[in-house]
Amino acid sequence: MRNTQEYINNLINKPRIFYLDLSTPGSFSQCSHCNKKSFTNTNPNLTGEIENLSEFENLRSINASNNQFTTLNGLFTLPNKNSVKSLNFFNNKISEIDLARLFTEFPKLEQLNLDYNPTSAKNLESLTPKQFSRLVVGMKNKKIKFSPYQGTVLADLLEYAQKLISKGENTQSAQQLKKIIQVSSSVQSEKEPSNPSYTPFIVSGILVVSLALLVGYLVDKRGKSESLVDFE
Repeated sequence: MRNTQEYINNLINKPRIFYLDLSTPGSFSQCSHCNKKSFTNTNPNLTGEIENLSEFENLRSINASNNQFTTLNGLFTLPNKNSVKSLNFFNNKISEIDLARLFTEFPKLEQLNLDYNPTSAKNLESLTPKQFSRLVVGMKNKKIKFSPYQGTVLADLLEYAQKLISKGENTQSAQQLKKIIQVSSSVQSEKEPSNPSYTPFIVSGILVVSLALLVGYLVDKRGKSESLVDFE
């Protein structure tokens, strides 16, 4: 195994590299009886994190799938983030993502793959309406992917969509996002994941959000009823 940053530092002609491949091979297999797919991972070739990409002046795409990376912070050292269109961090350990910052600093990003990552979403309130719509369209077209089995990112997005709907803000995109997440969760629940222990994360997250909304509604309704009684 090699240190990630040492491997990157040893690459030659960095300003002329358009596609950076840091991936480790992996494969999907399909059961001949039930046609269900499972992912077979191999041991990562790299250790550590991506720390410095400042010499990659013309990078367009990064494939860092099937590793153990825990953060995307190294991406923000790229000198020409306007050129980046694709980030593939499938099957890593990315724990948190700030979509508002990512979309701001990578304005032309078209594809983002964070499937099979234990990711949570932060700072969603900083998303502009345009960025939020961009997120929804990307998820609808499956160009932006998050894991339904690990992390809380889908539950975080669902909760944020519910807040927007309750405030009457960006309701069309929020309703669309809510539907995408619910359909995705429904479809995924019918499939057997390679590690079923991941499933409760998103399911429990959605249940907690739904319960919180129900309790809030009942409390608000009760408050209004008491106000009417006092008025009478």
